[in-house]
Amino acid sequence: MLEEGLRGIYPPVVLPFGADGTIDHASLEHHIEHLLAAGVHGLWINGTTGEFHALDADQRLQAVRVAVKAARGSVPVIAHVGDTSTGLVIGHARSALAAGADQVAIVPPYFVDFTQDELRQHVRRVVGELGVPVLVYHLPQLAKVGLTVDSIATLAQEGAVVGVKDSSNDMVWFRQLLSGARAAGISLACFTGGSSMTDVGLYLGAAGAMSSAANLTPRHLVGMYDAATAGDWVRLRAMQEEMETLLAALRLPRRAGTFSATAGVHKYVLTVLGHIAGDFAAEPLAPLDEDERRHLASTAVPIVERLEGRTS
Repeated sequence: MLEEGLRGIYPPVVLPFGADGTIDHASLEHHIEHLLAAGVHGLWINGTTGEFHALDADQRLQAVRVAVKAARGSVPVIAHVGDTSTGLVIGHARSALAAGADQVAIVPPYFVDFTQDELRQHVRRVVGELGVPVLVYHLPQLAKVGLTVDSIATLAQEGAVVGVKDSSNDMVWFRQLLSGARAAGISLACFTGGSSMTDVGLYLGAAGAMSSAANLTPRHLVGMYDAATAGDWVRLRAMQEEMETLLAALRLPRRAGTFSATAGVHKYVLTVLGHIAGDFAAEPLAPLDEDERRHLASTAVPIVERLEGRTS
């Protein structure tokens, strides 16, 4: 049975840091409160945009605790707990659930190219230890390997997997995932992760979107989801075109094609808008230079303000 809460817009929450590299709890709580006020349907904490790869176990737990406190039970909190081994994932997951996360998600163990049998057994072991199903985070371009559609369907039929976040930007794969779930009679909440894939994913039948751009324009993304729910595909396509203008403005030539730049770019825009106190990112990500800051302040920030209904 598809859980009612697994639908809509789930921002993969940016994680603010202080100048000393510690998590800025006040900024994180303030940012989450802004997202909730914009009407988002849930929160995805400790994802790629949240720089999970740079966090130790205690920092991951801190982030979950702040998110749960800020959400106050109003929306589901999904904690990503992926790591390089089954034991590490189980440890992160137990901590996240004990801290109040509603569900956990796992990216396949990265660095080593595990087989599908090993990846399926990894999920089964995690679920067996936790006693609750998980979401799969599909990110093969960074995790080296990913679960196939057949593997996900098998795990979903076993009751181990209830949803998928697909950040591959491969709409053929996503279409196959949706059609495979339908053919097998599986209730599977399938979300797109790529910001440029939102309209297409919703048209194909996605449960929602977990777009990093939702940190900047949560109201706009919620509006896109509402348009899809109403079957207003013309409006949805027009709103996606507006989003594409923002995405183009967020691209920095010196950092073209890098996933790591997303966190720093988003944090700078959020700092200018007053949602967080600073744009510090985890090292070794280099700070934005002055030209990059001027570019974002003059192009991206006004677009965000317009899409969110704000004025300078």
